[in-house]
Amino acid sequence: MKIISSKFLSLFLPHKCTFCREAISYKNNTFICESCMENIPFIKGDVCVRCSSPRQSGSMPVCNTCRKYSHPFTSSFTPLTYTGKVRRALLNLKFHNKENYCRSFSFLIANNIMQKGYPDFDFITYIPLPPERLKERGFNQSELIAKGVGSILNIPVTDTLFRVNGSAKQSSLSSAERRKNPKKSFFARDMKLKGTALLIDDIYTTGSTLAYTSSLLLKMGCDKVYIATAALQVKK
Repeated sequence: MKIISSKFLSLFLPHKCTFCREAISYKNNTFICESCMENIPFIKGDVCVRCSSPRQSGSMPVCNTCRKYSHPFTSSFTPLTYTGKVRRALLNLKFHNKENYCRSFSFLIANNIMQKGYPDFDFITYIPLPPERLKERGFNQSELIAKGVGSILNIPVTDTLFRVNGSAKQSSLSSAERRKNPKKSFFARDMKLKGTALLIDDIYTTGSTLAYTSSLLLKMGCDKVYIATAALQVKK
């Protein structure tokens, strides 16, 4: 008897919310229930114009970290904070093969971009995984999220960067080490770029990876680079 694939079976199983796993209508193509859409931790209020970190009303428009490190990206789009249900969903996405969760994060990023207003992006690109990790996981969550955003906004997605095997995971490093590690890990493909790019990753932590890869895109010929992530780890 032939084995029926899980993807085929999923066509007949109830759709579930990405964040609470409650059943939802099959017509709900965001895969987010009404309750979670109201209660997941959206970033609200005044934020840094560069990295989207929350800031006090009346404070400088660019946060201390962005001023200190002169991040090369122009601005960012990040809808959520990396806490609670959002953190759990992103961990399940990456480490428990929940790649279908990418649909919800693509929607939330695209919606955030449309709400804020955005320039005419010439293309979208994404943070790559090293080949060994891509083989182990079977997918790159940043690539899938980027392709979802590209589909919603009708913007082409381009593979522009690569990452070498043996590079340390950013999540395993200290803040200081995170700022040094990308230079040993990420490289530009042999291609010329132009125009305005949107660079996508899943989580914004220190901004080190996105800052360095943005600088690579600028060296490849981009005029400006904007970044987008699903969630931001709020500085304490």
